[in-house]
Amino acid sequence: MPQAVAIIFWGIILISIIVFIHEGGHFLTARLMGVRVREFMLGLPGPSLGIKGKQTRYGVTAIPLGGYCLVAGETGAENPNLSKAYAYLAYWGSLTTIQADKSSEALGFDLVEALDSLVSWMTIEATKLEAGNKRYDMPAATVKGVAYAQGQPRPVASHEAASAHIDEERKHTYAGMPWYRRMIFLLGGSAFNLIFGILITSIILMALGTVAATTTIDSVSEGLPAQKAGIIAGDTITSVDGTSFTEWAAFAELVSTHKAGDTIELGYTTRSGVKKTASITLVEQDGRALVGISPKLEPAPVSFIDALGTTFMVIGMTAELIANLLNPFTAGETISQSSSVVGIAVEAERAASSGFLPFIFLAGLLSISIGLMNLLPVPPLDGGKIVIETIQRVTGRTIPVAIVNSISIIALLLLLLLFIVLTNQDIHRYFLGG
Repeated sequence: MPQAVAIIFWGIILISIIVFIHEGGHFLTARLMGVRVREFMLGLPGPSLGIKGKQTRYGVTAIPLGGYCLVAGETGAENPNLSKAYAYLAYWGSLTTIQADKSSEALGFDLVEALDSLVSWMTIEATKLEAGNKRYDMPAATVKGVAYAQGQPRPVASHEAASAHIDEERKHTYAGMPWYRRMIFLLGGSAFNLIFGILITSIILMALGTVAATTTIDSVSEGLPAQKAGIIAGDTITSVDGTSFTEWAAFAELVSTHKAGDTIELGYTTRSGVKKTASITLVEQDGRALVGISPKLEPAPVSFIDALGTTFMVIGMTAELIANLLNPFTAGETISQSSSVVGIAVEAERAASSGFLPFIFLAGLLSISIGLMNLLPVPPLDGGKIVIETIQRVTGRTIPVAIVNSISIIALLLLLLLFIVLTNQDIHRYFLGG
């Protein structure tokens, strides 16, 4: 396929994998805690294609970048008239928007607004009708063990009974979760990204292995002491000043204790198996004392512990890089080393053209980055939501939705500016050659 199409294709595939894992973390943690999930979508909110499961609608939107997990009761302030609206609908069994509008003035509250909140809780169902109207129905019985047909009126003994039902329904929403469960839910996306990234990166590192420097000589530098002493490629060094070793690192460490002009006794075995020694006077090159030999490199396995250690080192470096974004003295340099969706797509195409392992390895590294990025204390990222929830928990006061929305809008504008800067940077880096 044309390269431009391939870049877009593999970019979408890579980003979709990472988003699916992130939103899957939110989805699974919510469901494990009994919280309802209305939608689980790949792509930005908008027109979508999907299927309805037992409870959740799954699908893909028209713009397959990003994704979202729509949890009952996660957004907006809780409507104070939910039990009243529920009692009213339970009495009638089914309402249209027109009926609700006509009744709102007499009831003394906005029935449609309250009913829409119950729809977002998945407590009742709404069906679109002509002229933008809706039909609100009761999908389940209010009395345990009693079944009612869709839209059939059902008794509610009192306003208190409706309130008790709403209290029970609240337990299945984000708003009804205790603080510690909200933390688990908010951390679920990043946790899944990190788990995926750690496992994939470590496994790929094990699969690819590494190369190790051996004590067998691969090449001898012309004009340097080893060549003058008659040492040739294929010989194997065995000792320095009588100290034996079997690893190149040990040889390099022994040589490093000397300075240029020092003479060492180098023991080695020729390619034919003859053991010899040679007096080598070290020379200086680039500030180091050298013998003038290079080691032969051979494939070497990587243990899971070593691979895991390397992966955690990558996590530490990534975390430090992300933290530098918040430091005005390092933000500019960090941005210059970062990539936008454009750069990610280009690297995804390059990795895919090299094979499955490079592509999935890139997915692991990106998953780690996205997981850590989402922990930044900036709304609407998960880290920002964690900060807001924690402040509310400590102070015992709810931060007004208007304030949260204002902070989120400012943060989104800053993220949009960052996106524009990074995109422009990547266009010049990958396509304009500057």
